[in-house]
Order: sequence, then C-alpha cells, then structure tokens
Amino acid sequence: MFEELISHIHPIMVHFPIALIIMATCYDLFWMVTKRRFSPKRGFWLWAIAFISAWIAIGTGPEHDARGNTNVFEYHESLADIATVLAFLVVAFRAFFIFKKKEFHKISLVMYCLLTLICSASILAVGYFGGKMVYDQGVGVKMDGKYVNPPKTEAFRSND
Repeated sequence: MFEELISHIHPIMVHFPIALIIMATCYDLFWMVTKRRFSPKRGFWLWAIAFISAWIAIGTGPEHDARGNTNVFEYHESLADIATVLAFLVVAFRAFFIFKKKEFHKISLVMYCLLTLICSASILAVGYFGGKMVYDQGVGVKMDGKYVNPPKTEAFRSND
C-alpha cells in the first residue's frame, strides 16, 4: 500500500499547486474588486503554501517515465519551473510590502495582478500538458502491472 502511494506521489501532489494558485488568485481578485484596496498580508500564507506545493510537485515528478515517449514533456517541465518561479515572485513581492509595512498602490497593484494572472495561466498550462502526457500518450500509465507506453531509456543512456 505504501509503495503504491509513493509511486503515485506526483499525480497526488500536482493538484495542490493547481488548486492553491487558482484559489489564491481568485481570492486576491475578490478583495481587489470588493474593497478597492489590497493588503499584502491578506492571503499571504495561501500564496506561500501554493509556492511550496509547486516546488514539491516539481520534486516528485517522475521524469524517467516520460523519456522518449512524449513530445510535450519539455513544455510541461519548463512551464512547471516558470509557474513555480512566478509563485515565488508573488510571495516575495508580498513579503517585501509586508516587511516595508505598506499597502499596494495603483502601479504595484496592477503589476501584482498581472503577475498572479500569468502565474495562474502558467499553472493551468502545466496541468494541460501533464494531462496530455497521461491521457493522450499514456505516460506513467500501467495496465495489469505493465506500462502502456514504457519509457525508452536505452535511447537516452548517452545523455545521462
């Protein structure tokens, strides 16, 4: 049971950053629209947990499953890195304003809003390409204990 759980840790973990980043963006937009002011403290920990979960999701990614049998892995991997960096920048941006004990002004709020929307778009793209690898190309999928689309490791041994 534990071994089965560990072998599926990436598909379990990836849903957290997707949900948290989208939820945090919607939370921020809700407060921006309803209050017309935005405090960097409000929702800070939601973004911090979103960043940490994105970082963990990247760390649990089974790259070896995708070797040689998908044409979208590089997009998925690059976008995951970009989304994680963007989530970090959101947290850093907010932490800077919290540390300085300031609220966002118009220009900083517009920059922040764009940053969160780009972060949300990138995490959705990560999920799209991850789903494409699994559901269209069978990467990491087993049936009766055998991979549907097994990794082609011998073609990549020279690159390791």
